[in-house]
Amino acid sequence: MSTPREKAAQLMADAGQTLQKVASERDKLAEENVELRDKNASLLRRMEAEKVAAEMHDKGVHTDVPYDLLAEQLEKEAEQGNLPVIQKALHMTGPDMLKSASLSDSSGASSSEFEQFILGNVG
Repeated sequence: MSTPREKAAQLMADAGQTLQKVASERDKLAEENVELRDKNASLLRRMEAEKVAAEMHDKGVHTDVPYDLLAEQLEKEAEQGNLPVIQKALHMTGPDMLKSASLSDSSGASSSEFEQFILGNVG
């Protein structure tokens, strides 16, 4: 038969091992939690970047850049904290606003009398 002291000593030894095991599991879970938070933040950034890229293409902005590449560029901007500024500027842009704007350096070759008047080619 073991004495109460021996039982207490065995209990303390078992408790120490159990605490080390639990602490190790806790640390592993904490690391996984950090990794999952980072992955979640990355996915949210990507989703927001794709949303902005789609809105840009809908409004005729950067239509020359493929959607996937534009989303990737916007995701990089989001990592730097610039996406809210881009979104704000995009909300100020009307639909197809940039498609209708064009520059012409031809003199007198305008198609309407109004354009000729504005360019100073009337008379």
